[in-house]
Amino acid sequence: MNEELARDRKFTVAQSTPSQCVRVLTIEVPEEEMQREREAVARQLRRDLRVPGFRRGKVPMAYVEKNYGDVIQGDAVRNLLPAVYEEAVAREGLRPLAEPRFERLKAERGEGLRVEARVEIRPEVRIAGYESARVQVPRRPVGDAQVDEALQGLREGMATYVAVDRPSVTTDYMIIDYAPRLKSGQIDEKAWQRGYPVDLSGESLLEEFRTGLVGTTAGQSLDLQVHYPSDFPEASLAGKERTFHVEVKEVKEKLLPELDAGFASRVVEGVTSLDGLRERVREDLNQREAHRFAHEVEERVVDQLIATNPFEVPRVMVDNYLASLIEEDRQRRRRPDDADRDQEILRAFEETAVRAVKRYFVLEAVRKQEGIAATEEDVAERIASLAASTGQPVADLEAYFRHPERRRSLESEIVDRKVLNFLRDRADVQ
Repeated sequence: MNEELARDRKFTVAQSTPSQCVRVLTIEVPEEEMQREREAVARQLRRDLRVPGFRRGKVPMAYVEKNYGDVIQGDAVRNLLPAVYEEAVAREGLRPLAEPRFERLKAERGEGLRVEARVEIRPEVRIAGYESARVQVPRRPVGDAQVDEALQGLREGMATYVAVDRPSVTTDYMIIDYAPRLKSGQIDEKAWQRGYPVDLSGESLLEEFRTGLVGTTAGQSLDLQVHYPSDFPEASLAGKERTFHVEVKEVKEKLLPELDAGFASRVVEGVTSLDGLRERVREDLNQREAHRFAHEVEERVVDQLIATNPFEVPRVMVDNYLASLIEEDRQRRRRPDDADRDQEILRAFEETAVRAVKRYFVLEAVRKQEGIAATEEDVAERIASLAASTGQPVADLEAYFRHPERRRSLESEIVDRKVLNFLRDRADVQ
C-alpha cells in the first residue's frame, strides 16, 4: 500500500456476538476520514495519469476529480476496508480464523462509510466432568480361534498362484481384458483395461462379475451386464447399468503354504516351530487388543465430554477438514474433477468433520485446564521411539525435528497423547 495511505484511521467499532464462534464488527468511518482517503487516492491517480495536453503529474486536480470521481470513490473504499478492518480486529483483540465477510456496506459521498465485518473465531471452551467419566467398552479376549484365524490370514498373504487349464472356481484368481460396450453395441476401443487382476473371492468384486466369471476358462470371451448399486463410490456409475465385453487371459489357482515349522521360520525370523509361531501370533493379537481397548476407551470418553459439554464449532474449521478429505480422494481417483463425488463426500462426512473439530477443542481445553505440556524428556523419548521403529539414527531425527514447524507438530502429537492418557487413566471403564 502507498505509504501515504498506511496510517492510523479514524473510525468507531462496535462488536456483537450472534453466536459462540461468530463476531460482527460494525465499523463506521466519518466523512472527514473518507475525504482524506479520496484526496490521497486522487493525488496518486494524478501522478500516474496520462492526459493529452498535460505533462505527466501536472493534470489539474479539478479535472481528475470531475472525470474520475467514481474511480476515486471506489479506490478509497477498497483502501479503507482492509485497513480499518485490520485495525478494528486488533483493537477488539480478535483472532479471526479466516477472511471476513463484509456485509451492509454503505459508502455514499458525503456520508462516510459504514460496514459490518462478520468473522469466525475459536470458541472459548471449558470442559467439565472428565474426572468422573464413565464408559462401557467390552474386552475381546484372544483365544485359540483368533490365533487360528490370524494364522490363516498369514497363509493367505503368502499364497502363490499357478495357472491352470480348467474352468474357474470361486477361490481362483483371474487375469482379464475388458471394455464397456457403447449404446450402439460396439466395444469402446478407447476404454480397454488390459491385464486386469480379479480375485473371485474378493469382497469388493461386483456380484455380476463374480457370477459371470466363475466357470470360464482361459481364452474365453463373454459379455457381462452389471448393475451398479446406488451407493457405488463412483457417483457417475451409481445406480446405472453397463455391459462389458470380457476376454479371459488366465485362470490361476491359489496354493496355500503348509502350516509347519518351515512356514513359521519364513514368517518370523528366529522362530523354528509352529508352536513358537502360534505364541508370537498370540502376543501380537494381545498387543493389538490392548491398543484397541485403550483407543476405544479414549474415544468414548471424548464423545461423552462432547455430549455433556455442548459448544459450537467454527464452520471454517469443519469446511477445511472436509476440503482435506476431498483433496485426498481426488489424488486417488481417475477423475479428479468429479463434482458429484465431491458433494457425496461433503454429505457423507459432515458429522465426522464436526466431531473431529469438537474433539480438537476438547483435548485443547483439557490441556489448558490441566497444564499439560510436552517436556524435553518427552521429546527425547518420542524421538528415541521413532528411531527404534524406523531404523533411523537418533541424531538424524533430532536434526529433522529442529525445524520449527516439525518441532511444533511433534510436540502437538506428544501433548495429544498425554491428554488422552490423562483422560483414559481417570475414566471409570465398565
